[in-house]
Amino acid sequence: MDGAVEAQSVAMKAEEQYVSNSLFTGGFNSVTRAHLMDKICRDCYLDALKDTGNCPGCKEPYRSGGEYDDEGPIDLSKTGAAPALPAPAGKPDNRFSEPSKSLLIRSQTGSDFDHNRWLFETKGTYGYGNAFWPDGGGAGYDDDDGDDGGMVGGMPELSDKPWKPLTRVIPMPAAIIQPYRLLIFVRFVTLFFFLAWRIQHPNEDAPWLWGISVVCEVWFAFSWLLDQAPKLHPINRTTDLKVLRCLLHGEIAGVEGEIRDADAGESDGRSDLPGIDFFVSTADPEKEPPLVTANTILSILAVDYPVEKISCYISDDGGALLTFEAMAEAASFANLWVPFCRKHDIEPRNPDTYFNRRSDFVKDRRKVKREYDEFKVRINGLPDSIRRRSDAFNAREEVKMMKHKRETGGDPLEPIKVQKATWMADGTHWPGTWAASAPDHSRGDHAGILQVMLKPPSSEPLYGLLEEEEQMMDLSETDIRLPMLVYVSREKRPGYDHNKKAGAMNALVRASAVMSNGAFILNLDCDHYIYNSARCEKGCAS
Repeated sequence: MDGAVEAQSVAMKAEEQYVSNSLFTGGFNSVTRAHLMDKICRDCYLDALKDTGNCPGCKEPYRSGGEYDDEGPIDLSKTGAAPALPAPAGKPDNRFSEPSKSLLIRSQTGSDFDHNRWLFETKGTYGYGNAFWPDGGGAGYDDDDGDDGGMVGGMPELSDKPWKPLTRVIPMPAAIIQPYRLLIFVRFVTLFFFLAWRIQHPNEDAPWLWGISVVCEVWFAFSWLLDQAPKLHPINRTTDLKVLRCLLHGEIAGVEGEIRDADAGESDGRSDLPGIDFFVSTADPEKEPPLVTANTILSILAVDYPVEKISCYISDDGGALLTFEAMAEAASFANLWVPFCRKHDIEPRNPDTYFNRRSDFVKDRRKVKREYDEFKVRINGLPDSIRRRSDAFNAREEVKMMKHKRETGGDPLEPIKVQKATWMADGTHWPGTWAASAPDHSRGDHAGILQVMLKPPSSEPLYGLLEEEEQMMDLSETDIRLPMLVYVSREKRPGYDHNKKAGAMNALVRASAVMSNGAFILNLDCDHYIYNSARCEKGCAS
């Protein structure tokens, strides 16, 4: 009985040793196999080389890998050479004892290839450390010298790759965070003592009311702790625009040249940033001054973003000629303002806000400031200009009708009815809302208008000329392209709900889907403007 128990314990120990000294492989739709990992210490191995040249585990002589089955034992004590590792393929040798042979057969389940030796006794092992890396960092094998294993050119270091994170952490100044942490600690201690006092001094007259108030105070204290915990160690991240531009424009910081794609060839220098469509909405030029809307448009056109990726759509839900001509004036002034912003990298890029601040340089600023003052005068004078123009054209039409009446022999005493229309500068009727409402020309009943104020820019940079009489400043190294600007006034008819601003945004979405189809849409009101010109690029990276 004792012998059976002892044999069972020995079998269990052998099984545990087999499991602990085995490498199990397999997976889905594959056989699970155990591969022995026979290991000996270094001292035993050296002693075996010095004395007999036999394996200290199985007590069998070592055999050469090239003479695996055909030759006899090799006396390593005489040759003094280190034993060569056996070949990864071949039949099992005789240096395993009988139990080892049975376990090996059990692990390989009939296979002639010893994965254990190939995995742990040769250079052709699995894993990252033995991946094949040819010269130049490409993919492939070096077939010239016949060596199909090992590392060609060595393993490249990950730190040598031209890669950087797109964001960086902005540390919080200690002068700000330390007093805040101290304040939180004082509040926490005060709150702790307050809750302890509340719990230790119950109200005997109203225990239920006291219990409910204590539960609420504990809950509010716990909520306050959850709210304050992230603020003890705030993490502020910002987009690293240099790294972003290097990645998107085909350049790498600190590395000469550009990234070249093996399949696409050299980079064409175009940006991979997504397109952005800016929507600006306005409805009544009397309540929303056109000059404010023009400043908003100018700040959008001057944003620090690839020009071909920007499109600006202005929605005039009132269909007023005043807004239309104000946008035409803004598009004309943008030819000077946008290159000026790019040349000197000024912030903010709203002209009214910028010129109300001080600046270091004065040469180009004085010229642009003078042009901006004239621009404001033209914008503010548009209502009177439109009214005088319309009165002149209406008077001309009245004279024509009187002349036609005399020629046709009409009654000279019959009054002449002339429609008081609103006229454009080219001598045609404005298709939108007139100053004097008329059928098909009122705020709720007018045709749709779509006018491209600035055409889509070219994909290649366009640089200006040197400073001349017609050129107010040197723009020879400045890109003078302008983003696309589109004026949109949707159609309105009586009996159809126009849904106010939601309907205007729907019309802009439909128009932009056909003309630019940007990946992102940024909706601004007419009195908003881009305060930081780099925010669009940072937002896309985030």
